[in-house]
Amino acid sequence: MKRHIYTQLILSCLIVVGCSEDFLEKKPDKSLVVPTTLEDLQALLDNADRVMNIVPAIGMVASDDAFTTDNAWQGLFTATERNSYIWKDNIYEGEACADWNIPYQQVFYANVVLEGLEKIEPTSANEVQRKSIKGSALFFRAHAFHQLLELFSVPGGEGSVLGIPVRLTADVNAEVTRASRAETFNQIINDLTDALPLLPVNSSYKTRPTTVAAKALLARVYLNMEEYESAESWASESLSENNYLLDYNSLNAAATRPVPRMNEEILLHGQMITYGYTVFSTTYVDTLLYASYENDDLRKQVFFRLRSPNRYTFKANYTGTSTLFGGIANDEVYLIRAECRARLGDIAGALDDLNALLEKRWKTGAFVPVSDTDPEILLARILEERRKELLFRATRWSDLKRLNQDERFEVTLHRTLNGEEHSLPPNDVRYAFPIPDQEIQTSGIEQNPR
Repeated sequence: MKRHIYTQLILSCLIVVGCSEDFLEKKPDKSLVVPTTLEDLQALLDNADRVMNIVPAIGMVASDDAFTTDNAWQGLFTATERNSYIWKDNIYEGEACADWNIPYQQVFYANVVLEGLEKIEPTSANEVQRKSIKGSALFFRAHAFHQLLELFSVPGGEGSVLGIPVRLTADVNAEVTRASRAETFNQIINDLTDALPLLPVNSSYKTRPTTVAAKALLARVYLNMEEYESAESWASESLSENNYLLDYNSLNAAATRPVPRMNEEILLHGQMITYGYTVFSTTYVDTLLYASYENDDLRKQVFFRLRSPNRYTFKANYTGTSTLFGGIANDEVYLIRAECRARLGDIAGALDDLNALLEKRWKTGAFVPVSDTDPEILLARILEERRKELLFRATRWSDLKRLNQDERFEVTLHRTLNGEEHSLPPNDVRYAFPIPDQEIQTSGIEQNPR
């Protein structure tokens, strides 16, 4: 194999450390900008808005949450988003892929931190800080691997199915190979379980990982693996630490951004890469999806803004801004546990979780608890509510991939653009985005089929 995946990220890593005001004052010599202290390492992990808390967005662009017009599509910023929208074979047209590069930048930072920790002598005075930094690095690496796996690998857990390059070193000379999908999942789980005893229970900053965020991420990972007992267990562990849900009755539904930034329902802040498609006012909520909300469901007012007759945009980002939320929040954890309980035959538990969430989403006094006890009907209702609660986040692409494995829930996606019909059948190879052209050229790893 040739050069490794993130050689070009070394300079940006040094720049982040060098941008610390105190660091520049004390160490003006350029040779000393390499991270050497716990504070330096923490600074790398705290680069939230540019690196560590950014998540890919092409899955959202390609999903069925929204649509746009012919003219608006033509005005999108990049070929990547235009082509992802219609599931073309070659989506990049030579462009760099931020959805690949940024997660691997996170992996690189995490590996720099983990290796840097080994060079700092542990003491009783720095033990708590060392543990927190190590746990955070492991968490961020696992989170990045999981995002990459869901975008750049086809569904299925067999050992022969290709996953992604699993980078466990910052060594610029290390070879690049693709692990299997199963091996990648194993590394993600190992990183998260190793992180748990090291992470703090609470943090003053929602950009920093905690034990509850790690448990919630484990629940998400196991759900995507379709290992429902483990997913239910980790969701329960997470909710035992923090089960807070926003009461939408307390929100100003008429506000431009009705959901508060960094609110208590959020376990880990994350925001999607900004594409024109993710922020333009010409990206409209799927018409049938909007019609599925009942009038007393407050999400119908909190989530949507009327832009033109029968066309609505989404406004309730948990970022509190126009940037889409890509982090982890308790509403997702409730829905994970509800789905798993329904699949495992715990009907009463599934109803408890679903109704706990919906009660906070409906007008006070108007909500009638869901009472379906037929497992098939209840599971379908939970998946419907998952669709209605988690739209415009980073989960729908993964949901499509995993639910397409079950003929009860499989869907074919359709777009009409400039009079031409485009479709994406269930389990199509295009559910794995192509590895970026530059990566194939420099590392020689195997491309996803087209």
